Amino acid sequence: MPPFGLRRMAFALSTLGLIGVSAQAYASAFQIWEQDGASIGSYHAGYAAEAADASIAFYNPAGITRFKNQQLVFSSAGVMPNIKFKGNLTVDTINNGNTILPATAQGGSFAFVPALHYVAPISERVGFGFSIDVPFAAKTNYGHSTDVRYAATQTYLTVIDYSPSFAFKMTDKASFGAGLDIQEMKAEFDQVGTIGGTELDTDGIDSADGSAFGYHLGALYEFNVMTRVGLSYHSQVVHHLTGTSRFSGPIAAFFGIPITSDRAKVNMTLPPYTALSLYHRVAPKMALMASAIYTQWNLIRTLTLLNASGILNSEPNTTITVTVPQYFQNSWNLSLGSDYYLTDRVTLRGGIGYDQTPVRDAYRTVQLPDNDRYVIAFGGHYQATTTLGVDMGWAHLFMNKAHIIPPPQVTGDQTVTTNGSVRAGADVLSAQLTWDLV
Repeated sequence: MPPFGLRRMAFALSTLGLIGVSAQAYASAFQIWEQDGASIGSYHAGYAAEAADASIAFYNPAGITRFKNQQLVFSSAGVMPNIKFKGNLTVDTINNGNTILPATAQGGSFAFVPALHYVAPISERVGFGFSIDVPFAAKTNYGHSTDVRYAATQTYLTVIDYSPSFAFKMTDKASFGAGLDIQEMKAEFDQVGTIGGTELDTDGIDSADGSAFGYHLGALYEFNVMTRVGLSYHSQVVHHLTGTSRFSGPIAAFFGIPITSDRAKVNMTLPPYTALSLYHRVAPKMALMASAIYTQWNLIRTLTLLNASGILNSEPNTTITVTVPQYFQNSWNLSLGSDYYLTDRVTLRGGIGYDQTPVRDAYRTVQLPDNDRYVIAFGGHYQATTTLGVDMGWAHLFMNKAHIIPPPQVTGDQTVTTNGSVRAGADVLSAQLTWDLV
């Protein structure tokens, strides 16, 4: 494909909703597993070994060597999360003492998660791949109509990953690959400040962005034409985000000056993760796949926002420090799935899975109301022509009830204590177009 065509598609992905990802009930903490549309139908079983399409360039770059022609994949997933909080908040301000506010709020909203993948053979033993996808994202939005607004209104984090990769076939059975991850992150944390009375509600909006680099490695071993195993590793990536913090509304207007900081900053670490996958053709018409993915979340201890705007000691201030303890624990994601080759054109697939949360009970918040989840998935592939294939997938995520009793959230003169629970789940629908450029 001409380089100009790739640039145009990259720009299209950047403007078609990547920044609007809403995936909280879809991913463990804020990690997203499906960077393509086809694997949603099997809940990414065989993630690093199947190499059914060009998305393997991101999952395990060693799999690029299985492609003898150029291939382009464009996919999109529609996420329909349901995140319902029920409980109460205690809001303590310098002028208002402790006020207990019961609240019920819906924090989920529909969004798309698109991706692009491309592979091309360079020689008999060397291949190239390129991906644009979203490996990490989360969003909750409780709005302004309930008292949850004093803890959080909109919170989101989105990572766009641009990933060139190369693969080399060492022997007829063993391949290795490596890729660079060029990431852009955007994050926002919003809440409402008060000193008593809804007429004094004032919005605090903190947003930041930045770029960072990482890498991913992969190995693929093919025992025979029926069986192969894949191992991949994605590195830790540390983002140093900078942006603005604004406190605007009646309280800010009382002081007659803008309360805005252009020096807001926060460091965010994305954890490394390792995947082991198996693909085995048990019969001419059926294949079984499995994946185990281990994510080293324990690197994330606290989240600290510096130079936030608000009221501190009854005065406007643009140097407030907000610290959110997290103390994540390492987690596993397990999946088992199958492909059934109904005809030469039609493949049916299904899968089940378990996604362990890294969030500890003592530090769960309304911004990240995460818990363990179980998944069922179904999907299929239709080969419309010799060069064009279409995939559809559906997955439903069942999340355990999550109790939310975190340490008090301190933002300047306002302290919010939350006591409640969240019931959540999600449906994910996906579509993918696979184009063989022969």
